[in-house]
Amino acid sequence: MDDGCRRSGITVYGAGSAAVVTGLRDQSDPWQRPVGDEVDPQRDIGPQPDIWIPATAATAARARPTGLQRSYVSLEPDAAPFAYSPVVLSVPQEIAEASVADRTGDSLTGLRQKLTRRAGSAGVRRPDPAYTDSALLATVGLYGTGTPDVSRAEESVDQTGPVSPTAGDLLCTLPDNADTDRGTAALVPEFLMVSGVGCDRTTRTLRMAEYPDDVPALAPLFVRVRWTGGDADGAARDDAVRSFHDWLTDTGGGSGDGGGHGSGGGSEPGGGLAVFGKDGFRSPSGAHALLSSRVPDSGLIADPGPSAGAAGADAMETALKRYRNANGPGRVLFLLDSSGSMADLWQGPGGAPGILKQSFAGLGDRDEYGVWSVASPGSRPYGEILAFGPHKRQDAERAVDRGAVVQDAEADPYGALRAALDTMARKGRDDNRPELIVFLTDDEDNNRLTAHDHIDELLGPLHDKGVPVVMAALDSGGCAKGSPDQRMSEASGGRCLDTRGDLVADLRNEVARTGTGDE
Repeated sequence: MDDGCRRSGITVYGAGSAAVVTGLRDQSDPWQRPVGDEVDPQRDIGPQPDIWIPATAATAARARPTGLQRSYVSLEPDAAPFAYSPVVLSVPQEIAEASVADRTGDSLTGLRQKLTRRAGSAGVRRPDPAYTDSALLATVGLYGTGTPDVSRAEESVDQTGPVSPTAGDLLCTLPDNADTDRGTAALVPEFLMVSGVGCDRTTRTLRMAEYPDDVPALAPLFVRVRWTGGDADGAARDDAVRSFHDWLTDTGGGSGDGGGHGSGGGSEPGGGLAVFGKDGFRSPSGAHALLSSRVPDSGLIADPGPSAGAAGADAMETALKRYRNANGPGRVLFLLDSSGSMADLWQGPGGAPGILKQSFAGLGDRDEYGVWSVASPGSRPYGEILAFGPHKRQDAERAVDRGAVVQDAEADPYGALRAALDTMARKGRDDNRPELIVFLTDDEDNNRLTAHDHIDELLGPLHDKGVPVVMAALDSGGCAKGSPDQRMSEASGGRCLDTRGDLVADLRNEVARTGTGDE
């Protein structure tokens, strides 16, 4: 700048926790130098970070390179976390424990059993453990120790519709249905009960926090990330990171003593910790007092007592693997709109076949999947690009490269979806394996859905067959309220994705929830 001071900026990227762990541990080479569409952390996660703030020290340990392959990254975590937030069961006030004493000192299983006795129809929901560490920590408690019945544990948090990726999304979704909001407890980090979430709906059920003593807490950790060859302006870069670290963790002599005494009577922290305190976080040490004495009454307990010890890396990895394989391998049927209007949306990694191939990353060798070409030059509304069955990913990609071509014909989404629903219902008749239908389209032929009441004829089967449908629209308005894509995905319990969000990453995540991925 003009006064000689170097300008540095902080840009924050949020990405799925499991994806970041895999990127740092196994994909540092393509993160620096992407060489293809298959693995590209720069695209899927964000630029190479100088700083990473995982939710636990165990997550940082999981991300350390294993030494089995060349690595271009090193991680330098702080010795201790700078904040703390227990994972709680956020229970609607009307069905929560009346006594403060009964809201602590019990396991997650115990709290849920008491909830069932108070309100037999009450449900429990949890975000996606593959996306957010708070949900993975909740899953560690949900499965317990020993050899758990994972399928039964997952049934206890089962829900209709898509799983919310984050706890914030979950708390935003519950108020969409007043009955669901009043009758559903949510496994979320405690701080969200104070700072709330950025939803467009502000009216929601009042909630009380119940504190399971076998679920590890969030304890965010500052990690310095260094990249091979990333030492240009090294000293100035280190100084900028150090300055941010001191501000964030209040170690540079901020307005408080940095100890985070909060409501315990001492002075309160300054710098970044003051923001964490305002948002409902606690001190990472001692009795874990709230960082701020001015936290409003949001259903919290000032001193909920001891919680589970710190999360273990092995326990988190085991829980994640068990979650991904809870119901065995999955089945996914992809419908690829191959009509003439797709010609401009066909080439490259951002074209329809490229997006389709990238979503294969969520599938493993034991999953079964197939790809249909949706265009109707003849009597059938689809043709087969990839036969349904288990595949090695490279073989599936080659089949798409060979067989996915734009046809001089319109698409018949009504006929293709009816056939897909019937096919998947037959395959899943005798088991409980997870299933999914994905329809990747530009929506140009939706007039064939809206004509002759076809869309209304589809909504019943979409609801009754029990197979979620992800509508992936290659335009920004595909999921507008009341659109055919939105209505069909909602009726089936699936998701509607369009280009207003990160379509590629969102679709890959949806497929990964059904498939086993890299086991």
